This record gives sequence, C-alpha cells and structure tokens, in this order.
Amino acid sequence: MDLYRVLELTHEADAAAIRAAYRRLAKRYHPDVSLLPDAAERFVAITEAYEVLIDPVGRGHYDRTRSSPSPCKASASAEARYHRYTQQRRQAARAKAETYGRMDYQRFDDDCFNTVAGYFVPKLLGCFGLVLAGAVVLSLVVWIVLATGLPRILIFMAFAGVIIGGTWMSVEFDAWHNRWRKARRMRTGR
Repeated sequence: MDLYRVLELTHEADAAAIRAAYRRLAKRYHPDVSLLPDAAERFVAITEAYEVLIDPVGRGHYDRTRSSPSPCKASASAEARYHRYTQQRRQAARAKAETYGRMDYQRFDDDCFNTVAGYFVPKLLGCFGLVLAGAVVLSLVVWIVLATGLPRILIFMAFAGVIIGGTWMSVEFDAWHNRWRKARRMRTGR
C-alpha cells in the first residue's frame, strides 16, 4: 500500500504538505462528519499514512521499502528491517486512529491540529501591545510632569493607573479572543 497515495501526495511532499493533506482528508472522512459507508476505514488508513510519513525517521524507513514510490531503496536485509519498523508504526497508528474515530470531530481537530502556540501567541501579542501602549502613556506622563514642573506624585498615579487599566484591558482582550475563537469555530465548523 502506497502511503503517499493514501494522502493523495507524491513522495516529494514536505512535512507541511503531509500535515495539510491529513487535515483535509480527516475533515472529509472522520466518522463523526462523513456519511460515506467506508469513512471509518478511510479515516484509519489516512491516519496510518500520516503517522508514518510525518515522522522523519519513520518516513525514511518507509521510503527505503518496496512499498514506497521513492527511488531510494535499501538492501534486502535492511529493507526487511525497515518494513518491520513501518508495520509497527502502522499498527500503533491504527490504534490511535481508532481512538480518534470514536471522538467527535471538533475534539479530534482540537487535539490534533490546535497547538499551544496557536492559542497563546495571539494572547501574548495582545498583551504585548497593551504593555507597549501603557509604556508610551507612562512615558508621556513622565515627560509632561518633568517638563512642566507638576508634582511628581502624578507619575506614581499614572503608573498605578496604567497597571490597573492594563490589567482590565488584558482581561477584556482575553475574553474577546475567546469569544472570537468560539465564533470562528462555529462559523467554519472547526
């Protein structure tokens, strides 16, 4: 069985293409969303192919077997070893695929494709923007107080205001980001 063909790819595909093909096909054949009678079998097959090909070591071993369309082949003894390794990877992937197939699609998608970075980076960037805005406001207040000779207690008050306001804005930004993600999931179905 050609694992690249299962994912509708060629042996030249890179890791990003393999991941994109898996996500596209999983969305089409996941048993929770597909009405096709053979959806569960197809989902298991694409998960097996993905698990072998996304791992650089597993992919290298698979590419050196006769099952692969890759022109790189190993010697007979090495190929037998690589074939056994690939079969073990496929069996482990089959167990994982059966677990994924029992999940609802949304949970599967969240578990497999949503990363911690994808969740936290927008939040961190939003907080960084708030900190930067607070620093600019505080710098302006310090400059105005020092340039005009106003009481220096205003700098402390501005600092406290920036901390309190920044905390409130950070909480509001976090709540907005969570609402936006939820609305996006409902709109796109992922």
